[in-house]
Amino acid sequence: MPTLATEPAPASASESASTGVRNLGRRLQLTRAAHWCAGNQGDPYALILRAVADPAPFEREIRAAGPWYRSEQLDTWVTADPEVAAAVLADPRFGTLDRAGRRPDEELLPLAEEFPHHERAELARLRALAEPVLSRCAPAQAPCAARTTARRLLGRLLPTGDAGFDLVTEVARPYAVELTLRLLGVPGRDRDTAARALAACGPQLDARTAPQLLTVARESADAVRTLADLLPGLVAEKSRTVGHTEPRPDDVLALLLNDGLAPRDVVRIALLLAVGTPEPAATAVAHTVHRLLGRPGEWERARRTPAAARAVEGTLRERPPVRLESRVAHTDLDLGGRRVTADEHVVVLAAAGRETPGPEPLGGPDGSHLALALPLVRLAVTTAVQVTAGRLPGLRADGPPLTRPRSPVLGACARLRVHPG
Repeated sequence: MPTLATEPAPASASESASTGVRNLGRRLQLTRAAHWCAGNQGDPYALILRAVADPAPFEREIRAAGPWYRSEQLDTWVTADPEVAAAVLADPRFGTLDRAGRRPDEELLPLAEEFPHHERAELARLRALAEPVLSRCAPAQAPCAARTTARRLLGRLLPTGDAGFDLVTEVARPYAVELTLRLLGVPGRDRDTAARALAACGPQLDARTAPQLLTVARESADAVRTLADLLPGLVAEKSRTVGHTEPRPDDVLALLLNDGLAPRDVVRIALLLAVGTPEPAATAVAHTVHRLLGRPGEWERARRTPAAARAVEGTLRERPPVRLESRVAHTDLDLGGRRVTADEHVVVLAAAGRETPGPEPLGGPDGSHLALALPLVRLAVTTAVQVTAGRLPGLRADGPPLTRPRSPVLGACARLRVHPG
């Protein structure tokens, strides 16, 4: 005679995975609802996180509120004040993680475990280690092997006919991915896998502050995992050749190893470059091209490297690669006329950098994840703008770039339809 079970049967692996996916979707929906409700009550920070409209009016509203704006429902201090913003990013009393090593809203906004969750001191250390090689491999304007590689890639991707095309999906994004593959020195056997991951990982940078659609959240997290799995083997393979063969002049990882960096540090640098280069570079290409096409004579001048470089710097200041920088106070402190207590969440709007003197966009040298990748982004975008202006002097845009949904951090471009002229 059958007996009643006193304990539930253990869930199968597929059932556990399905439950995990449902729980993730529920958390993302609840967080999106919280942002929506706060926005409905006029919270400009919540309206920025919604990412369904131009954030500029909401950035101006926060700037007009004074040194700080308090988002009560989202429990966040927000600043667009240039002095306060610069102080937060430079002050070691603010970290990228809280004192327990967690991200703000980590449970509500999960990322891939392999995402580079480094504290600011570690990010600064890695940036200092990488800077000598990146300054040689990716100088702002000087000729170099990486720029030659970039030109060759663009020569293959830019159309030769008269038909219109999407600058983002057909040129800028595949170009940024292929250039990153080349600079990381990914071998042919891994190129297809790595290319798909590089193209898909960008939304993880937005997912730190804004819930993504479930499919996007899972795909971008899987992409980061793929890169994190691939890079240690790639670095180990390159480390075996150190001292035996001269590294290719555009192979960043081989050059880092040749300079004596520990393989563990090279793996960390590689993941930051992989996550932080393709999507910001593709977006900056689209915005720079669109900006130049709207200014008579400037598109023609962009055929020369100095003019293209100036145009790119203008874009990086007006539309920074990262529009939001998240920090957590590690101690009680007074700043901008307010008391900020330990573990309180602070967000810096990079729009404040438009008024900040200096060559870098706000969040550049002190940014959390894109600072290390900025030299590669600059090289990629400057070369793309210069080559495209020379190849397509009559280029015209159908309208402004369209932004990917739920992208308040990157403001990532989804498409920009153009015609050769």
